[in-house]
Amino acid sequence: MKYLERAINFITRYYILAVPLFISTALAALLGSSTTGLLGIIRSFTNEIRFGNNFFAEPFSFIKLFAASVVASGLGLINLLLKLAVNPATYGMINKALDEGYASIHDFVPQLKNNFAKYLIYWLGNIVVWIIAVICVGLITLVGSLIVALVKWAAIRVLFILFIGLLFFIAAIYIEVNMALWFPAMLVDHLDVISAFKRSFSIVKKNFWMILGISLLVSLVSSLVNLILSVFGIIPLIGSIILSIMPTVSTFLMMVFYLMFYKDQRINYFYQE
Repeated sequence: MKYLERAINFITRYYILAVPLFISTALAALLGSSTTGLLGIIRSFTNEIRFGNNFFAEPFSFIKLFAASVVASGLGLINLLLKLAVNPATYGMINKALDEGYASIHDFVPQLKNNFAKYLIYWLGNIVVWIIAVICVGLITLVGSLIVALVKWAAIRVLFILFIGLLFFIAAIYIEVNMALWFPAMLVDHLDVISAFKRSFSIVKKNFWMILGISLLVSLVSSLVNLILSVFGIIPLIGSIILSIMPTVSTFLMMVFYLMFYKDQRINYFYQE
């Protein structure tokens, strides 16, 4: 818990560094609400086709569908670009503050330049890891399905489905927690994506339950506070902004925690090598 306490002390002192993250989160929430409305247009089109109605009887219906699809895709791309820009810069500002004892919002652009390529590679690496994980679980599911198909009892089949669901859930948590220090390793020690991935697993495996516990604690508190603040969700625009506060705080807190923890544990890692 000492790392969590130190991380909380850090964010109370350097809260200004979370401003870009807050803006990004709020914009993503606002864009997400717009995307939801656009997706409603797309769903209405698919429902018209499904139930055999003539959607094209309405003038410009296809144009509306096409425009909604393009705009929804564009908003999704904007959300992704915001994440790819803000996250590496925020990590960089936190890292500078931890190393030098000072950082300001003016460090955003320099840190973005320094860390964007690393974060992009890290982000692509995440996609590859999850694709491999899904393929592995898929293969297990396929083999298991072939075996269960030979079993006549329905109860066995239900248990198998539950088992696969539990397996995927546990695997997802295990992978996510062990990758927690992946980008900090790339940022602090300038490791390539594979070496940083291996180091994250090496360090986290000895502290797995502590990292998982803190992650769950922060997530739980964030969810409870957001539940309380959800009463403001009915307010247009302002509601989305208010509901972006807690996700920003929890994300910023975990970034600080991961960097602090990695910086301390890397010393033990080098000593053991």
